[in-house]
Amino acid sequence: MVFPPLKILDKIFLAAEKAAPYEMCGLLLQNGDFIECENLADDKKNSFKIDSKIVVKYQLNSLIKYIVHSHYMSDCKPSQHDIDCCNAQRIPYMIVSYPQKEVFILEPA
Repeated sequence: MVFPPLKILDKIFLAAEKAAPYEMCGLLLQNGDFIECENLADDKKNSFKIDSKIVVKYQLNSLIKYIVHSHYMSDCKPSQHDIDCCNAQRIPYMIVSYPQKEVFILEPA
């Protein structure tokens, strides 16, 4: 498991800070670009949802390294829902905690 460079993590944590107290979400691409996405979940404080068209657009070309989301005022350990979704999508998740600034990489089983 290799974490992205610090400058990319800084962008991700800045996005988490802007979204707080809600969950931030986005895509980290293979080339290192971070694409912040709108959280479309009904309950943005406890979950996230990215427009499936955006995910498919990048997934078709195998460009997604991680689906990224934040946990606000909580640790970055994955919930059972995170684990289930990661396994179903077959794309690794990067979960960050804010303001703790911790990172957890969840690989699909």
